[in-house]
Amino acid sequence: FCDPNIFGEYRLLGVPRYLMTLFGFPQYCIHCNSLSKKKMSFLMHFSVRSKQLSYFPGLHDNLIAGGQPIGISILKNFQKEAVEEAGLKKINFKKILKGRTTKYSHEHQKKIHSGIIFTYHYEVSEKKKFINTDGEVDHFISYDISNIYKILESKILKPNCIIPIADFFLTISNDFFPKKGILELKRIMNKDGRSTQS
Repeated sequence: FCDPNIFGEYRLLGVPRYLMTLFGFPQYCIHCNSLSKKKMSFLMHFSVRSKQLSYFPGLHDNLIAGGQPIGISILKNFQKEAVEEAGLKKINFKKILKGRTTKYSHEHQKKIHSGIIFTYHYEVSEKKKFINTDGEVDHFISYDISNIYKILESKILKPNCIIPIADFFLTISNDFFPKKGILELKRIMNKDGRSTQS
């Protein structure tokens, strides 16, 4: 599923997350699409960020998402975020699919932010009730994947969350896009060798 080793175990230095952009360092994070089977399709579950947050308040976010701290493994961080963000205390590792690891950058508040995102896809029960425990989520909402374009058009999605969604369509359900669209997604996701499949 992922490297069990401690993340940053052999680090040279540690920098607080809020200073990463100032020094030009990428922020590492894990993001996971949470999905439920719905007949021949899928429901994709999102959290809606609290309006009290400093960054991207009120926007849709991947259900399980968070920065990668030093001192714990990516697996442990996945488990931690699953509990804090959605109340998922028991993870069925057989239903987790590892996606791409992607380097990305975007502009926000007149600053260039870069990051490295570890993407996962996790199938949960359609009847599962999500519970936020860290105060960062206002509520949860689900969409049939055929309607995902609506949140993209309305610009209510946190910018880096498009990466796991694109990875989902590339690796699991690419029949929702025409062939030319899939080829363009692959070109963007693998541009300059910045995205890897692992």
